[in-house]
Amino acid sequence: MMDFRQRLDQSRTKLAGSEEPVEHEERTSSPFFATDRAGTPSCLDLRLPDGVRKALPYAYFTEINFDMDAGIEILTTGKRIRIIGRNLTSLFDQLITYRVRFVQANIGSNANEDGLFVKEIRVEDV
Repeated sequence: MMDFRQRLDQSRTKLAGSEEPVEHEERTSSPFFATDRAGTPSCLDLRLPDGVRKALPYAYFTEINFDMDAGIEILTTGKRIRIIGRNLTSLFDQLITYRVRFVQANIGSNANEDGLFVKEIRVEDV
């Protein structure tokens, strides 16, 4: 029996008339986040500057908020995640479609002053 992703890929192949699935959206990538064009990832991978990684299932997300000054706040059934930085609009736009595979906090690299920058990721119990 095929799972949902296999059925989706099969239907894309039939529509395209080829063996390769058709992707309608480009994969977005930056040093601070990447999207998954193959479908919806089941978890958001948070990569912290100290090397710790936390994976949080999208299914547990209850709310995603964006404030230009405060950053992005993700509420889950047991955690509050804060993504602090600048120019986070494109990251927020991808998060609300559940397409972001990972978010990487700055690990000391030089960041483009005009581009997206993730200064810090905070994970708190609620």
